[in-house]
Amino acid sequence: MRADANKRFKRRRRISFRPGSWLWKLFRAGIIVGISYIILYPLLIKLAVALMPEADMYDMTVKWIPRRPTLASFKEVLQLIDYPAYLLTTLGVSSAAALVQVAACTLAAYGLARFSFRGRSLLFFLVILTLVLPQQTYMTTTYMQYRYFNLYGLLGIFGYKGASLINTPWPLLLMSFGCQAAKNGLFIYVLRQFLKRLPVELEEAAWVDGAGVGTIFYRIMLPNAGPALVTVSVLSFVWTWNDLYTASTYMPAMKLFSTLLNNLTFQITRAEGGSSVIDTVHVSMYTNAGALLIIAPLIVMFIIAQRFFVQGVERTGLTGM
Repeated sequence: MRADANKRFKRRRRISFRPGSWLWKLFRAGIIVGISYIILYPLLIKLAVALMPEADMYDMTVKWIPRRPTLASFKEVLQLIDYPAYLLTTLGVSSAAALVQVAACTLAAYGLARFSFRGRSLLFFLVILTLVLPQQTYMTTTYMQYRYFNLYGLLGIFGYKGASLINTPWPLLLMSFGCQAAKNGLFIYVLRQFLKRLPVELEEAAWVDGAGVGTIFYRIMLPNAGPALVTVSVLSFVWTWNDLYTASTYMPAMKLFSTLLNNLTFQITRAEGGSSVIDTVHVSMYTNAGALLIIAPLIVMFIIAQRFFVQGVERTGLTGM
């Protein structure tokens, strides 16, 4: 018996050490490393330039690793731009918008996933259609609506002519509350796919115990939809953080990182005195350091929420039906 067991073990060992399997693993590892390098290349090059002193920038023999790493570029950028004000404003607007979007999109997704009514498929198709409908098609009407906002004309009955909501977060929050902000269709899709896969027996048991629709939603659906909620929260926060279109259209005067990143070269040049002769080396060092400071909070947030984010992506249908 022991001899037979040893033979089977040796046979399995020979099979597991086949050259083909090791070649496949090596090929797969090479593909992963290559894709990772392509994704991380912009971040790595920015980090290398930001850490270089001016002497290394002029040294043609220095490519990736600085000879004398320094944080001087980061210190200069922090002095040139009002980084704390931009950070607090962007963090507050992105957090508020993400909270409102998650709440509104979860309610819409719950209705599309767990209730059967006439026109549900058509309504869900229209939700998906918003993903391919560019915001520029309704930019003028939306802008004028918030430029002379009077609650859709209802306040005009009382003689109120309206007030401008431009350069305030209210246009973004109101669009988020109505599931009209950018990528809200994707958030509804992600949450619908997750809620649709939850067992029907959970609802049936709650109905038997006398629970209503609200109780089932808040006490059963939401706790079980944790990974999907984290996924949508992260995506919403990141897109609001980087949404240049909404920031430049409705909040151009607010100190947001999206507008700062778009005009970072101009901001640094103006902060240095606005000279007609631009030192491109200094500008390159400062812009790369500034870009890293802008995306640093997003990297920290993703590291913290990585485990829940990956679970949500795996279980919400983004990787296949």
